[in-house]
Amino acid sequence: MILPLLHLEIAMLRRDRRAWWSLLALAIVVVLSCVSIAVDNVRVDASKQQVAAAERQRWLGQGEKDPHSAAHYSIFAFKRAPALSALDPGGNPFLGQTVYLEAHHQNDMLYRPQQNASPLQRIGFASPAALIAGVAPLVVFLLAFTLVAQERERGTTRLALGAAIHPSMLVVIKMLAVWASTAGLLVLPVAVVTVGQLAFTGQLDRDALLRVLAWSATFAGYLAVLAAIGIAISLRASNARLAMTTLFGVWIAFSLALPRAASTFVDTAQPLPSSQSIRQQMASEAPAFWSDEQGQRNKQELLARYGVSSLEEIPNPRMAELDLMERHSHEVFDRILGPFYDQVERQDRWFALLGFVSPTIAIQAGSAALAGTDFSHHRHFIDTAERYRRDLVNRMNADGMAHRAHGSERHTNDERLWSQIPEFVYAAPRLGTPAMPAWPAFGALLVWLGIAASVLTITARELRP
Repeated sequence: MILPLLHLEIAMLRRDRRAWWSLLALAIVVVLSCVSIAVDNVRVDASKQQVAAAERQRWLGQGEKDPHSAAHYSIFAFKRAPALSALDPGGNPFLGQTVYLEAHHQNDMLYRPQQNASPLQRIGFASPAALIAGVAPLVVFLLAFTLVAQERERGTTRLALGAAIHPSMLVVIKMLAVWASTAGLLVLPVAVVTVGQLAFTGQLDRDALLRVLAWSATFAGYLAVLAAIGIAISLRASNARLAMTTLFGVWIAFSLALPRAASTFVDTAQPLPSSQSIRQQMASEAPAFWSDEQGQRNKQELLARYGVSSLEEIPNPRMAELDLMERHSHEVFDRILGPFYDQVERQDRWFALLGFVSPTIAIQAGSAALAGTDFSHHRHFIDTAERYRRDLVNRMNADGMAHRAHGSERHTNDERLWSQIPEFVYAAPRLGTPAMPAWPAFGALLVWLGIAASVLTITARELRP
């Protein structure tokens, strides 16, 4: 009995061309945005792979030289586009895609895609996630208004409720009709496109498939919340004009006002220091070149470490001092950058918590986390690249310290040493990492589902023919 009624309600939706064509237009834009981002990701990733291969050859072919100089020569490490970035680029367009790994420095990441973005991409609604989160509520509410408010004005709803054995079932069917139409046209197509892209690029594994399913289920839940709220408001409003005004106001609050207010609140409650001040602090505490006073302190520390009375007794005092300062910089970088990155993730966690204020906030925070494009995933790449850099530099310094060289003497090495450094390969974290700051957003979305279901249930029970 449910399926015929559901089919009938969807047919009623399709008869209203304004509402149905609004949904179709949004669905087309969502799919086009997904395809556009996917194609761009494939193109850029291919370029990254070519340059990364050239970087590897440059590293291996740098010739004979001092190992510490080789550590400065070093390589660029590239971050491949996250598997689901076609669904939600998240912060990826605003974050660097490559980093230069060299001795003494933990460099900033370079090349932000937003620098070369098209005008359409800079609008902020140029991804499936942004379109569904921001525009879909208006379309969902328009469909709910079409099924309920307009029918009430014409008296169709009163007749249907009077003839129904279970009037509340009609309310549920209308909600399911709105939800099935929007989820089927907005979520399902882009999920299929993304799976196809992942299969084409060889990225379709168990984790990627789970992420697509989780992302689709999360957005389907979001649309269910909107459909239930839209049907409930349309049923409770005394007339169609009031229903439309209320739905329009809820859309503005959910999708426009509250997310902006939440972002401002988080920035105010959890302010971040400027990146320039962070860099200045690191440069002051871990300089690439040290003063005479620091040089004397280094000398005393080396003498104590090796248990000798003069630097001549150390096999390679220059490399030993370079290694000493390199390891000191590691401690400085961890002490300064670690808390800074923690603050950024704390901001993300606060924003996710504010998902209890608006389901749009919850879906914005949760979507980027599922797509692997939030800051916590970006930080994972930074940390992985930094571990690789330290291993490389430490290995170069260790080779120098293992060979005697005093004064102007320099120990050199060649490809036999360079080839011992493995190629940089990055693997993104699996879905469900406990460190993901967006976990509260999924709890908020579940709460919103419960609220929407309760409101719709109460509204259905109070209906009278």
